[in-house]
Amino acid sequence: MKIARAAILRTLASIARKIFWARPLPVLALIILGLLFLVIVYPTVHVRDLNEPPRSLRNERRAHASALAVRHPVRWRDRQLVRHTVRHRKRPLGRQLMGQELKYDREELSAVAGLRDTEPDELSPFDLSLRQLWDIAMKKGHFRYRLPQLKHRWLAGSQSFVAVHNKSRGALRRPPQLMKCIQQPFDTDKFHFGKINGEKEVLMRLRPLYRWYTSDEVPDSEGHNDIIINDSPIDYGHVLLVPHRLAIDGSPQSITAYGMRFAVDLLLLSRHRNWIVVFNSLCALASVNHLHFHALYVTAPMPVMSWPTVHLCNSLYRLDDKYHSFAFVISWRASSEQLTLDTMRVIKILIGNNIAHNVVLVRGKSVSPALFPGKLVPKVIVFPRKHFIGLKQEDNSSQFNVAALELGGLLVHYGADKDFEALTEEQALATLRQSQLSADVLEKLTKDTIAEFTINETPT
Repeated sequence: MKIARAAILRTLASIARKIFWARPLPVLALIILGLLFLVIVYPTVHVRDLNEPPRSLRNERRAHASALAVRHPVRWRDRQLVRHTVRHRKRPLGRQLMGQELKYDREELSAVAGLRDTEPDELSPFDLSLRQLWDIAMKKGHFRYRLPQLKHRWLAGSQSFVAVHNKSRGALRRPPQLMKCIQQPFDTDKFHFGKINGEKEVLMRLRPLYRWYTSDEVPDSEGHNDIIINDSPIDYGHVLLVPHRLAIDGSPQSITAYGMRFAVDLLLLSRHRNWIVVFNSLCALASVNHLHFHALYVTAPMPVMSWPTVHLCNSLYRLDDKYHSFAFVISWRASSEQLTLDTMRVIKILIGNNIAHNVVLVRGKSVSPALFPGKLVPKVIVFPRKHFIGLKQEDNSSQFNVAALELGGLLVHYGADKDFEALTEEQALATLRQSQLSADVLEKLTKDTIAEFTINETPT
């Protein structure tokens, strides 16, 4: 077989030499044209626009396989399965994919606002693009570490905690900044996201096709609403949303209506039920004093997504008393604008009372089953909390930090293997309760918030 193959190759080589010497110029011209096609034309033909859906049934099947991998924890842990199911063949790993604009309109967001609880998980064009770009950045070494095979544990008990073990983040991440108050001014001398390498770290730029803000809310850097990598990821697909990233005066880590609206949009751009967006205020475990939100695919549904609530007024609820921490819940009513406005009412009261807070945006069971029967709808959970002054420690060998993910029920552990395996619900509850405000403070906050929603109610 080898002799026959060698003979065929010698014959083909002989024929090629005869053709080349007979007509060298046309052959050289064909070779040059072929090279130009590979360098210039081929990449543009095979790079799909971020707003287009997959073009083949094969890609749709891959997307569905990826969704199933995320939905079922056993398959989700097979990280290679997740990566390969979302990568498209014949698409180059090139710079031209990074930093593209993702354009979207109001109808796209409204169409995915309420997913049915019984629907199989699927990935939107946004999901497919984000995952592909995230994989490219990981392959090219733009992160501080390659995401390891993470361990997950479901802690026995009434709270249904999910613990994830990520020692790399604790050891290799950028040192957190010192936070002293929740309205600490922006400092251009310290690290901020305007200093990152845009070519390597900016995955895409959000560009809504409709205007929703008033003229006085438009920042100087309109258009630079960037999704960047979190170079020390907690789990797969971990990114940061940085609204008006290149604003001239900078934006401290304090939620604005403009930033909150982009956070709601980011939640709705995905069709995956385990895609979440979170925010940590200053003195609530924020690491950088520059306005940003975290977003990632969580391993399993967080307890807070479907926890029972108590109705306070209008779209305002709170988690019932069996949950380990107090939190306001703002329910979806009619639109993303309404959800943003309702959330900002709560945020302004917390900032006005100098109270640190963590925010979780999720899809979960509706607090009003009669209005949205059998659907998973967007909602915002706001956790008022005690101030954490100082530098957070992510090398704690026995416990974890209390930030938005942990308050939502996902415990990110950075310590030793034996401590992770020994973690119990009782230990977790003891740590989480250290961040809780007193009953008197929570009662006053509740009264003030109800008054705000009652007085300034807007029609839906």
